[in-house]
Amino acid sequence: MTDLDQAMPSGRKRLRFLERGTPRLLAAAMLALFVAALDQTIVGPVLADILAEFGGGALLAWVATGFLMAAMVAAPLYGAIADIRGRRFALVLANGLFLGGSVLCAIAPSLEFLVAARLLQGCGAGGLVSIPFVIVADRVPMARRAVFSAFISAIYAAAGLIGPLAGGALAQYLSWRFVFWINLLPCLVVFWGVLTALAPSAALKGRRVDWLGALVLLAATLPLLLIFGAAEGEASAQLLPVWALVAISAVFWIGFALRMTRARDPLIPLSVFTNRSIVLASLGLAACVGTNLGLAIYLPLYFQKVYGLSAAQAGLGILAMIGGGLVGAFLTPQILKRRPAYKLLVVCGAAMAVVFAGAVTLVMATSPSLALLILPTTGLGMGVGMLFPVFALIVQNAAAPGQMGASIGVLSFMRSMGGTMGVTVVGMMAVGSGLAADTLEGARLPLWSFGATLTGLMMLCLIAMLLLPSRRLEGYGGQS
Repeated sequence: MTDLDQAMPSGRKRLRFLERGTPRLLAAAMLALFVAALDQTIVGPVLADILAEFGGGALLAWVATGFLMAAMVAAPLYGAIADIRGRRFALVLANGLFLGGSVLCAIAPSLEFLVAARLLQGCGAGGLVSIPFVIVADRVPMARRAVFSAFISAIYAAAGLIGPLAGGALAQYLSWRFVFWINLLPCLVVFWGVLTALAPSAALKGRRVDWLGALVLLAATLPLLLIFGAAEGEASAQLLPVWALVAISAVFWIGFALRMTRARDPLIPLSVFTNRSIVLASLGLAACVGTNLGLAIYLPLYFQKVYGLSAAQAGLGILAMIGGGLVGAFLTPQILKRRPAYKLLVVCGAAMAVVFAGAVTLVMATSPSLALLILPTTGLGMGVGMLFPVFALIVQNAAAPGQMGASIGVLSFMRSMGGTMGVTVVGMMAVGSGLAADTLEGARLPLWSFGATLTGLMMLCLIAMLLLPSRRLEGYGGQS
C-alpha cells in the first residue's frame, strides 16, 4: 500500500477530506503542475536571446523540443514509480530533477549544455504534470474531483497565457536566464509542502520499475518527434530520411508492445492498454490538446496576416477562446453533479466543438469579419473546455487498484503526444496557406484549411467519445 493509499477517502473517510496534511499536499501538487506547464510556453519568447548569445543551428529547436520529448516519455515512468514506490517518492524525485535542470539551464555556458539541462528538466516535468492527477484521485472524493479537474484546466489556461508574457518581460528587462531562475522558489515550496504533508512509506516488495520498457518507449517516440520536426521544417529533423525514421519508430513500438506483454512488471500493464475507457479518453484528450495548442499558436498569426492586427492585439484576440474554455471547464462539475453518467456530456461537448470548428472554417472561407470569427472560436473553446476536466475523471474511474499511476501516466503521455502532433499538423496547414510566410500570395492551400484541420481533430475526438463505454462516476451524484 502506498503512502497516499492509506489516506484515500472512502465511505466514512470522505467526511475527513480536510484532514491535516491534505490541503497542503494538494496545494503543492497544483503548484508543481503550474510550474511545469509554465515552462512549456515561457521559453518561446527567449529563444531569440539564446540564439544571439550561443548561436543557432539544429540544436536550438531542441531547447523546446527536448523538454517536451523528455516530459512525454517520463510521464508513464513516473506513473509506475508512484504505484510502486509511493506518491511522495515520485513527486520529490520529479521536483528534484526539475529544479536541478532549471538551475543548470540558468547557468548554461553553451547551447549544448542548455539542451542537456532542458532534457533533465523535462525528465522532472513529466512527473510534475502526471503525479498531481494521481494525488487528486487518492485524496479527493469523486464528488469533488470534477472541481479539481476544472481547476487544473484553469491552471493550463493560465500557464498558456502567462508563459509567453512572462518570458518576453524577463528577457527584455532582466535576462533569458531568469526564465529558469524563477523556478527556484516554487520548487522549494513544493518540497516543503510534500515533505511536511506526507509521511514516507516503504516500497512495495516484489515489484520493480521497468527501466528497460522506458528506454524502448523513448526509442520509439524520438523518431516520431523528428518526423514532426521535419514536417515543420526544422533542421534538426533532417538527420535521417522520413521513411527511415518511420521504420525505426515502428520497430521500437513493436518491441515496446512485446516488452509490455512479457515483462514481469511492465511499465504500463497490459490491462491499461485493453481498457477501452482509458484508451478512448486518452485519444480524446490528445485531439483536444492538439486543437487547443494549434489554435492558440496559429490563430494570432491569422489575425495578424488577415486583419492586420499587431502582435499584442492578436494575442488579446485569443482571450475569447481562453475565456470560453474556462467557462466550459467550470460548467462541467455542475453538470456532473446532476448527471454522473458522463458519456452524454462528453459526446455533446465534442459535437459542440466540431460544430464550432466547422463554423470557424466557414467564416475563414466566406467572410473577412473579425467579429464573426471571434464568436465560433469562443464556442470552440467552450466545447473543448467542457471536455478537459472529464478525461482525468474517466481514467480515474476506470483504473484498477494499484494501476492509478500507470493509467494517469498514459493520459499524460497522450496529452504531450497530442500537443506535438496537433501543433505539427496545424502548422503544416499554416505553412501551406501562407500564414507562416512573408506574404499570402502564391500559397498552395486556401486559408480555411487551417480551420478544417481543427474540425478534423475534433471529429476524431467525437468518434472516440461515441465509442466510449457508458458508465457512471463512482461516488458521484449521491452515490455512496
